[in-house]
Amino acid sequence: MINWHHLLATFIAILVLSIAIIGCNSDQEQTEAEHAKEVNKWHQVRIDNLLGPEDWLKLAGLYELENGTHSFGSDSTNDFVFPPKATPSIGTIIKKDTTITVQVDDDVVVTHEQDTISEITMIPGNARSGTVLKHGSFVWYLLDRRGDYYIRLVDEQHPNLAAFDGIDRFSIDKKWKVEAEFKPFKKPKPITVPDILNEGMQDTLYGMLQFSINGEKYSLAPLNHPDKDDKFFIIFGDKTNGESTYGGGRYIYIPTPNEDNITYIDFNKSYNPPCVFTEYATCPLPPAQNKLDIAIPAGEKMFKDAQTY
Repeated sequence: MINWHHLLATFIAILVLSIAIIGCNSDQEQTEAEHAKEVNKWHQVRIDNLLGPEDWLKLAGLYELENGTHSFGSDSTNDFVFPPKATPSIGTIIKKDTTITVQVDDDVVVTHEQDTISEITMIPGNARSGTVLKHGSFVWYLLDRRGDYYIRLVDEQHPNLAAFDGIDRFSIDKKWKVEAEFKPFKKPKPITVPDILNEGMQDTLYGMLQFSINGEKYSLAPLNHPDKDDKFFIIFGDKTNGESTYGGGRYIYIPTPNEDNITYIDFNKSYNPPCVFTEYATCPLPPAQNKLDIAIPAGEKMFKDAQTY
């Protein structure tokens, strides 16, 4: 199975690890107050991470690299135009097949691991791995998306950070924490998950989750392994999409099933894809079998306050 969704979900890794308070054995006995406290704790960790180690509120550019030499800086004549507060001409980025080299102009300060550089060959990764370069408040690194290379630009002083005032949510309601039964397939099946680039991503599906809401039966296709992973990742759509929630659906993590194949889907923990915060993210969309024919007024609402320069 391709673990592409783990890369996408890096921005909530700390969040996922922190929620040890979810336990299938205690779900049925959980009071309304206990449930609300759990959801609010989850949400606060998410907000703290958005304002801290995650990049989604701070993305300032995404530049696709073709073979050749590309100038970059804030001047409009550059091939890659950085935001206005950057130096007009910072240097050049040279791509030759899979080798990407950055050459810095004289008298311009660009650092790598606190050392000033004049030239460096970049290794793909993210803000915490690979080659990370810094100039003023700007940080950039190299992305490898299935053989296509991009420079992702982050501004540690992005206007989004000062303007961010939280994410609106529906009122917490325990009715939207539903019991689900995992129905494993006899053999794993391939699944194609669409994304905003209109490129289907291939993954593996091990079964379906079946549950009921208001007496009606529904199902969802969860990603990840039911035995080897401790969390399922679900990309789902519902009738609120395009109205009160993001048109491209929402995400949710839930515990993998217990020995009786039972788990719980707490839609109060549904959260926005990173694409609501920036045009520079690439997000998977709900597969056809995960578009629910019901409104789920739970979890995060659409984020509408993204700032630009």
